[in-house]
Amino acid sequence: MLTFVLLFAPLFRGGMPPVPRAVLELSAVLILLLALWEPGACKFTLARREIFALALLFLFPLLYLVPLPGLPLGWLPGREPYADTFSLLGGDLGLFTRLSLFPSETLSAWLTTLVPVAVFIGTRLLDSRRLYRLAQVLIAIAAAQAVLGLMQFGADRDSPLYLGMTFTHFGSGVGTYTNRNHLAGLIEMALPITLALFLYFLGRKANRSSAGWRGRLVFFASMRGHVAFVYGAVALLLIIGVIFTRSRMGISLTMLGLVLVTFAFSRRIGGENVYGPAGTVVAVAVGLGIAIGLAPVLDRFTAQDPLQDLRWTMFSATVEGIRNLFPLGSGPGTYADVFHAFQPIELGRWFINHAHNDYLQWMFEGGAIVALVIIVLLGLYIWQWGKVWTKDAWSRFRFIQVGAGIGIFLLLLHELVDYNLAIPANMVYFALLAGIFFSDPNQEAVAWSRQGRRRRTSFSEPLSPATASVKVEPMSPASDQIENPFAD
Repeated sequence: MLTFVLLFAPLFRGGMPPVPRAVLELSAVLILLLALWEPGACKFTLARREIFALALLFLFPLLYLVPLPGLPLGWLPGREPYADTFSLLGGDLGLFTRLSLFPSETLSAWLTTLVPVAVFIGTRLLDSRRLYRLAQVLIAIAAAQAVLGLMQFGADRDSPLYLGMTFTHFGSGVGTYTNRNHLAGLIEMALPITLALFLYFLGRKANRSSAGWRGRLVFFASMRGHVAFVYGAVALLLIIGVIFTRSRMGISLTMLGLVLVTFAFSRRIGGENVYGPAGTVVAVAVGLGIAIGLAPVLDRFTAQDPLQDLRWTMFSATVEGIRNLFPLGSGPGTYADVFHAFQPIELGRWFINHAHNDYLQWMFEGGAIVALVIIVLLGLYIWQWGKVWTKDAWSRFRFIQVGAGIGIFLLLLHELVDYNLAIPANMVYFALLAGIFFSDPNQEAVAWSRQGRRRRTSFSEPLSPATASVKVEPMSPASDQIENPFAD
């Protein structure tokens, strides 16, 4: 079900139309039912702090839908003009017994919240092997979207490559999204994991006897060398793809992501720095060189956003709305319906349905409650870094976790000037990264130690009389090997 959601989410304009969104919501309900069917059978369960954060995220929109009869119409800031207008028009004043100014929009926002919550819970209940497969699915989706974006670059308005979509971002790579910034957001999330796997497989050898630089060079002709090459090629494709989105913030964050990945993994190539100090120096030089090389590309390829010069005006008006609606806001999902009351004349020709800053928009809609939710979630994110980042050798899964954490950080920065987390597809991918990042970092080591104990136990049991006469041949070194998750 998670694989289906990952594949389906971006197909129809990033999941924005009503029917694809409804499919995602129904899939989320099914994932939650499957997760709750046998809760005791899952080895990797949610921590209490995660349950608290999910409950806070899941339940706070419902608070705005609970009827509170008997209260005066203007008892909250920002409600009185709406109540007066409805009274003059003969509307249903019973709507104003709820915290949300538009309860139907809040209900829709709550149903959409089911999708990332279900993906996070479903991801957290999987082991490291299955999470690796889901990470591969994410990388494949990002690569396919990047290829489509490259084909769209420079296409005319009537090109079938745009899949019948009509918008202002012609001549840029958008994939199946309607906005180039949202394709850039997907690539920002997938690129760190792709680079993490490339650096993990780079130099990994099944046979440790072939030491020295000769053995390391021979490695590139092995199967694992081919795997490293594939991840490296996909990472290069993603970098080119984000360039051809022409998203200024997307290219800037890709440069930052390259720097963060370089410093996170340059001393751990292959899991334990198989190339030594020389490999670290080369990795840092290559990583920083690519990041610096993207700087002139930023000016050459990026396109001017029609709202670029008006974003600060939009932010200022949104902050005014936050002050007028504080402390509880207008209700989740109501920004597009309420903002026009604060829209300045400079934005008169535009219909503003997003603040282009998710943090301001969430504060506009949820006031102090959503501020508490943001603080709790950011605190948990920082707390988890202390568990993921260790000094010992990193397994493949820990490489993936660190890459996921960097991808989360990049998208959180992108939300300062955009609204990726209002797009269902990118909600799904963000929740997947969060589920991977918050999983137990040591589960691969635990699984490996349990395998070793089972093997030792099976050969230490005494033979029964019926089998005592059977000659037991010693196992060869090749047959004595057990699949080690640290080795692949």
